[in-house]
Amino acid sequence: MGKINQGILGGVSGQVGNVIGGTWKGIDYLRIKPSSVANPRTEGQVDQRSKFSTVLRFLQPMTDFLRVGF
Repeated sequence: MGKINQGILGGVSGQVGNVIGGTWKGIDYLRIKPSSVANPRTEGQVDQRSKFSTVLRFLQPMTDFLRVGF
């Protein structure tokens, strides 16, 4: 159940239908619920996911350095 804080123009929190309201760093926002994917494993998606996992494996040992530097 969604809640409307501070009147109709105030912040919305929770879900109403496929609209989700929330607050991030003090900013009220609305977003739509993501639609489900019928076929999540296309060839392009598998290729992209493998590239992403390779980069993550490379960066994993440098996590502390990246947190300080970034």
